Amino acid sequence: MSSFFFPRLLLPTFIFATCFSSVVQAADQATLDVLLRMQTASQNINYHGTLVFLQNGQVQSMRVVHKADKTGRFERLINLNGVAREVVRKDDLVICYMPDSKEVMVSRQKLKGNVNVLTQLAGNDFTELQKNYEFTLESMERIAGREAQRVLIQPKDNLRYGYRLWVDDEKSILLKSDLLSEQGESLEQAMFADIAIVDHIPENLLQPTSTGDGFTWYERESDNSKPMILDSDWKIEPLPKGFTVSSRFRHQMLGSSVPSEHWVLSDGLANISIYFEKLTDDQEAFEGISPMGVVNAFGTINAEHQITIIGEVPAITVEQLAHSVIFASGVEE
Repeated sequence: MSSFFFPRLLLPTFIFATCFSSVVQAADQATLDVLLRMQTASQNINYHGTLVFLQNGQVQSMRVVHKADKTGRFERLINLNGVAREVVRKDDLVICYMPDSKEVMVSRQKLKGNVNVLTQLAGNDFTELQKNYEFTLESMERIAGREAQRVLIQPKDNLRYGYRLWVDDEKSILLKSDLLSEQGESLEQAMFADIAIVDHIPENLLQPTSTGDGFTWYERESDNSKPMILDSDWKIEPLPKGFTVSSRFRHQMLGSSVPSEHWVLSDGLANISIYFEKLTDDQEAFEGISPMGVVNAFGTINAEHQITIIGEVPAITVEQLAHSVIFASGVEE
């Protein structure tokens, strides 16, 4: 067929396909714009409210105070049911008050753990996440008395979970999230039961209930203060598609005289921990899959080491990783 020949009957189909493609691209950009506004809002808007977290049939509620301005980010979380806990975060400095045991734990963390899960989700790099996830605008719904845009985040494979997010239509604050299984079913949910978005957070809402007087204070060493492992006797080949090794540290495991390695893998949204621990004679080996709610763990024995892979990812991902671990002593990376 010559390059200038174009059958007349194919022309309408070609035009329709071209127009449809443009609509899809515009929709994708509109969805990305919603997520980027949400990311910005998490760094600039003040609010306080009641956050409800549902997982494994259990309901946990907490009071959340969030302040974000040019001086940094501040967050205070107070458990309203279950074990008494109060967490105060100023940027990466985290102070956890435990009144029942009269203890205070101080640590530095890069916005993970002991944090409002909605804040953590909203802070992701959604432009980069497009490599492994697809974003779709869905319908509008009311959450905590406010209009919210529903956004579906679907993985492009079966190696990670998806999300459904509800983003405040006016202020772009993340009001609700569902973690979705491979079948699209809700595994866990976090949502505001009530929320007040304000210009200024009153000073009394920023102060912890306890002063910590008479409590025992502990300082937990942060991974950020430890030297990264530059070489290792271990390799993972191949890594699951879209995941990279974000950190490698050595830990002294409880009851062990030999330091163990801890690797963290991430695709920007999902995180997986891998532990390499030298087996001792009295240690019971862990092999196979062990589901723990939304978290899956897989254990295997390799070169007289206990390898444990744990992550909030599907079981197939941790099992695949276990079979990709290679002992390569003396081999440079």
